[in-house]
Amino acid sequence: MSIIIADAGATVTNWAIVSGFHEQIVKTSGINPVLKVDAEIEATIFDELLPQIDSNEVKEVFFYGAGCKDWNQAERVQKLLNEAFRKKQVTVKTDIEGAGIALYGKGTGIVAIAGTGSSAGFMDRGQLVDIMPSKAYPEGDFAAGAQIGARILKDVFVGEAPESIKGIIEENRKLSVNELFLRFQDPNKSKLIASKVLADIATSPGFKDPDHDQYLRAIVQTSLDKLFNLMKAHFKNALAVQPIRFVGSTVFTFEEYFREYFKRKSILIDDIQRNPIRGLVHHHQNEL
Repeated sequence: MSIIIADAGATVTNWAIVSGFHEQIVKTSGINPVLKVDAEIEATIFDELLPQIDSNEVKEVFFYGAGCKDWNQAERVQKLLNEAFRKKQVTVKTDIEGAGIALYGKGTGIVAIAGTGSSAGFMDRGQLVDIMPSKAYPEGDFAAGAQIGARILKDVFVGEAPESIKGIIEENRKLSVNELFLRFQDPNKSKLIASKVLADIATSPGFKDPDHDQYLRAIVQTSLDKLFNLMKAHFKNALAVQPIRFVGSTVFTFEEYFREYFKRKSILIDDIQRNPIRGLVHHHQNEL
């Protein structure tokens, strides 16, 4: 028998199927109930996940997901998982709790997510006891992929981004700037487009180009100002005395920028992980 552990974001969901110390990692589309209707979530579970696993061998599912802080949203995900894994125990929790468990285990400190979304919380001996209020994209998600990607796109649209970055976007998206601008106006697509644009830039051969570096560093650090101010206002003195650990694709990609920024604030980032799935697997293996 096995357990399933899921780390779900807006763009990708990592599913770990764990049996003892053997594990299988399966990737599917993202599952965020704030951004997707039930039919889309159902298609991800039934059409992408279930054909890759033996659901009859699953005894328990632990799902940690973006958009699941609100119980009404989490309940939608739980209902669909219950339909997929009948008579199995299903637990749905928010992504910040999953990140906290993965990075701290039974420890204590501040955990922050900076990927396709952003949030932060306080872990006290393995328990999430506080979540910093934050807004989603486009009003919030500071220092997150979609927010930074959207800023880059807006600079491209008004001609303020380096020509080399404009070229990368047009080459990878296979669209002119005008065509991309029209698609970006769709509120249902803009977050995904912005996230993918940033991923295109971050994985391009010219990522370390000095022009890119100077431009991207300025944008990331401007976005970080807003995230830091939120964290400082919420966590107050704890921000200076407690460990702080980050998880997410954006902080992993721009690790140098993040560490440099917090160092200027006299704060050392304790750890940075791309995603929490390995830490979650380790935690649940020890709980078996």
